[in-house]
Amino acid sequence: MNILEVQSLVAGYGAQDVLFDVSISIKPGEIVSVIGPNGAGKSTLLKVIAGIIKPRCGEILFRGESLLNTHPWDITSRGVSWVPQDDKVFPTMTIKENLEMGAFLVCGDISRQIEEVCVIFPQLKDRMKQLAGSLSGGQRQMLAIARALMTRPDLLLLDEPTAGLAPNLVYMMLNQIREITARMNSAVLVVTQSLDAVKLSDKGYLLSAGLIKFEEKTDSFLANPDVRELYFGGQVSTET
Repeated sequence: MNILEVQSLVAGYGAQDVLFDVSISIKPGEIVSVIGPNGAGKSTLLKVIAGIIKPRCGEILFRGESLLNTHPWDITSRGVSWVPQDDKVFPTMTIKENLEMGAFLVCGDISRQIEEVCVIFPQLKDRMKQLAGSLSGGQRQMLAIARALMTRPDLLLLDEPTAGLAPNLVYMMLNQIREITARMNSAVLVVTQSLDAVKLSDKGYLLSAGLIKFEEKTDSFLANPDVRELYFGGQVSTET
């Protein structure tokens, strides 16, 4: 069974619709990418799934149960964590305090969760007392994802996790996303403009003007002329 099914979703801001009849699905432990131009509705899709924006119509099923009319904190408690593109960390708190904030739904001692996320993001392990605001951009991104993992979510929503990172940090981040699925069996829905992030995925969706234009397994997705020409500048190799 799919862990997430979005069916015929319509959503927007005020009177303006941004998503039109959008349907996607994700299996447990799968990495799925969504690409498209700016303003296509990619971030809006993640916000609707996370409960930040209420859809006008459609259905969102998580493990077979509807998420409609569900508060964001309740969606998190069910096993969905969202990492937005901006304002990712609490800058005046330490790394440890940020991780503790991510574990607000966890009862009892959280040392095991902290140890687990530090295995995935070892760059954070020896910086627990450092203020998050003093971290580099890549370290802040790692902390934001680590904080979202403190509840061991079944589904992780990532909005442009490699945006603004140097090439060496992009590869590091993608390897860490792969490790998340391997260690935690968390499914990942990632909004991205990175070819390497798409190659990492099991399946891709092309979202344009609020509509799903194309969906397919990764090799076929990257072989599609619209995907190749419009978003990755021509010929692309599907090799990782």
